[in-house]
Amino acid sequence: MNYLTELLAFYRWMGEHRLTPLLQAYWHLLMYYNNKAAILAEDGHWYWPVNFRVTNSVVGQALGLKDRFKINHQRKHLVRHGRIDYTPHTGQEAGDYRLFPFDPGLAQIWVRAEKSGARTMVWTQTRTGGAPETAPFINTVNHKPSSLYGSIQGGGDNIMGFNLLPPLTDEEKAAVRAEYPDNDVARFNAEWALREKKGGLA
Repeated sequence: MNYLTELLAFYRWMGEHRLTPLLQAYWHLLMYYNNKAAILAEDGHWYWPVNFRVTNSVVGQALGLKDRFKINHQRKHLVRHGRIDYTPHTGQEAGDYRLFPFDPGLAQIWVRAEKSGARTMVWTQTRTGGAPETAPFINTVNHKPSSLYGSIQGGGDNIMGFNLLPPLTDEEKAAVRAEYPDNDVARFNAEWALREKKGGLA
């Protein structure tokens, strides 16, 4: 799953689907914990699991909700809006969350964890609406080498320790926009791939 793509799509989606600040915070919290639960597979790549767990105590502390009934009430709103699914467990065991990604280019596959060998269903990136095969993962779980300050992205400016990719010209942006007029995710991926090419990373 692509963290930045999902964030951009979430705010675009909210233009037509109003969420309270508390529900927005809940969704962001789940994105964080889904990413944190990433699986290092036998193929050496990191994947976001389809199902992951967050305890009510963690959710309550992060959102300022003091009992599980208030948490359940907020969670049901996210389920009704089609952003998550939730399967409760008996007793004190945390339930299973599942985010519904915005990116239509994601598919579910089974992988084995590198260390334990356990099979886990995860999200994997496929071609996204005509996006290049090398559409990038912009993710806190990514496949690029990283430095103390973030991804190593040569050829760009350096601001406060962050190496940035070179920006696109207006003409380059217009060309990508013309190629993907109705697909924001594919356009974003194509623009990022072009910036990486300009920065000597592609």
